[in-house]
Amino acid sequence: MARWRNWAGSVTVAPTTISTPRSVDELQLTIKRAAPGQRVRMAGSGHSFTPIVPSNDILLLPHDFGDGVGIDSDRMIARVPAGMVLHDLNQHLAAAGYALANMGDITAQTVAGSISTSTHGTGLRYTGLAGQVAGFGLVTANGDLIECNARENADVWRLGRVGLGALGILTHVDMRIVPAFRLRAIEEPRRLHDVLDNFDEIIESADHFEFYWVPHTKWALTKHNTRTQEPASPRSPRAKWLSKTVLENYAFGVVCAVGRAVPSLIPRLATALPSSGRQGFTEESHEVFATRRLVRFHEMEYSIPRHRLPEALSAIVEMVEREKLRISFPVEVRVTAADDVPLSTSQGRESAYIAVHMYKGMPYEEYFRHVESIVAPMNGRPHWGKIHFQGAETLRSQYQHFADFTALRERLDPERRFVNGYVERVLGL
Repeated sequence: MARWRNWAGSVTVAPTTISTPRSVDELQLTIKRAAPGQRVRMAGSGHSFTPIVPSNDILLLPHDFGDGVGIDSDRMIARVPAGMVLHDLNQHLAAAGYALANMGDITAQTVAGSISTSTHGTGLRYTGLAGQVAGFGLVTANGDLIECNARENADVWRLGRVGLGALGILTHVDMRIVPAFRLRAIEEPRRLHDVLDNFDEIIESADHFEFYWVPHTKWALTKHNTRTQEPASPRSPRAKWLSKTVLENYAFGVVCAVGRAVPSLIPRLATALPSSGRQGFTEESHEVFATRRLVRFHEMEYSIPRHRLPEALSAIVEMVEREKLRISFPVEVRVTAADDVPLSTSQGRESAYIAVHMYKGMPYEEYFRHVESIVAPMNGRPHWGKIHFQGAETLRSQYQHFADFTALRERLDPERRFVNGYVERVLGL
């Protein structure tokens, strides 16, 4: 029996049927032919850590239908096959002189998967990917294809830009685009207290800022990215390979593997991470936003009101030392603008994001639960595609239009064809 597993290897499923529709017509036919009571889920590229994908009945694998990317330069909108991965989208846009205004740090995700789980990026004046969605096509539970935007099926578009795959199957996504731009990147270690003491000033003056606290040290690895039209000043291929492949992946992977084998060494090993020094370069935006990830891990990420970040991270630092945890992965911090997407983790507020990771093969639940106990009471919203321990009874109060979304889901799919166990848990079905 064929099996599907996610990127981290933590979620596996052996559905009755695994299918890759090659066209919208074939997708519609698959939905129409599903037997009564059969559940249908669409996989992305497996970068979710929650069991948001699995179906024991019919699991659909993504395909870009060979449609390519259509660009409307007057409206500044790109029509993108929902199954296309972000890396390929970036290449299409760059070749035509365009870009996404903001994006996350992994480009192996499909477009549909990234918006359905509220994937974001960083930058106080910029929203995550769902906030850039101008419309989408959706195959509903009866096999119909509907167009959803601010003029057609506006309620579905408004509520469904982050939909957890619970409303239907996305066929294409209309993304707002901007003229191509470069980023001037400055990457350097700074003292953690300096970053936290000046956090508001830093994020308000930077276009795109993020940092990584290195557990068991007083250091933060910072990344300042400034939008520019200045000529490129890229890293040499060798320097980029050495920094991003050798140091951030192979060498870091060795450090994590040693720490897994001998956890008592982790605090000593951590002192090597902030020693990479300062580097600066100017490259195309998508080359700077994205990071290649070869080291496998488990992840939890929470959005909190951005003004709570220094308090929250300070509490996490104290907790790690108090509980004598051994953490080999840096803690990632980013910020985004408020958006109007009902199930977005930045809906209605400027948000700071705290992401915690644990190397694959190491126990993560104790660490993640401790972190969740700190950030969840701060109006924390977990990333829909990353590990968390909440359900609808606690999530409902964090989203103003939660009931509106569940009512729409019930109207579009009363037989719950697109529901699985995770969706039932987080939506309270």
